[in-house]
Amino acid sequence: MLFLHNTSRVEGEPYPRLLQEKGFSGFPSLCFMDAEGNVLAKPAQRTVAAYAETLASAKDLLALRQKGDARTEAETKQLFLTELKLDLIPVGEIEARAAAVKGLTAEEQAAAQQKIVDGQYQALMGKMRQLKPEELAAQVAAMAKAGRIPSGRSQLSFWNQVLTHAANSKDVPLAEQAFGKLQEQPSQLPAESRKRMQDNWQKLLDQAKAK
Repeated sequence: MLFLHNTSRVEGEPYPRLLQEKGFSGFPSLCFMDAEGNVLAKPAQRTVAAYAETLASAKDLLALRQKGDARTEAETKQLFLTELKLDLIPVGEIEARAAAVKGLTAEEQAAAQQKIVDGQYQALMGKMRQLKPEELAAQVAAMAKAGRIPSGRSQLSFWNQVLTHAANSKDVPLAEQAFGKLQEQPSQLPAESRKRMQDNWQKLLDQAKAK
C-alpha cells in the first residue's frame, strides 16, 4: 500500500516529525515499510532500477521472516545476508549474528566485516558536534592505520579527514596514502569545483611534507 507523506509545517499535521523519525534528512525520500510502519529498506539511489531492486529485497525479507522457526539453514543464511544488505542489523550485533549463521563464504564474512566498519565510521561522524575537528580527524586516521576503511561514498570524507590529520601531524606516508585514495574517488562536481578540491588536497600534502 502506498503511503504518501507531504512534509510541511501545517498546523494539525498528524505526523509532523515523520521524516526524521524514519531516518531521513531531506526530501523527496522513499522507503519500504512493513505493516507496523517499521522501515525495511531505503533505495541507495534515486533511480527506477534502485527502487525495483530495493522493493524486491524488502519482499524477500518479509517472506523469510514470516517462515519463522520453519526456515532452513539456507534460508536463515539468506535472511542474515538480506538484513545485512538492508542495514537492518545493529553494528554491535553483526559479528554475533554472523557467527551463528552456517555456511557463510569468505566473501560473505568479509561483507559482514565491511558493514561493521561502515557503521563504526558513521557513528564516529555522528559525533562531529561533540568532538573537536582535530580529535575527530585523529580517530578517523586511526581507523585508516588499522586498515578499517569504509566503503562507497563515505570514502571521500574519510580520506579527507585522514589527509587533514596527516598534514597536521606531519605523517608523510599517511598523507601520501590519503592523497592517492582521494585522487581515485569519482566526482560529479563541475571541473572548476573539482580542481579547487584537488588544489586543497595538494596543499595538505605539501603541509605534511614541509619541515
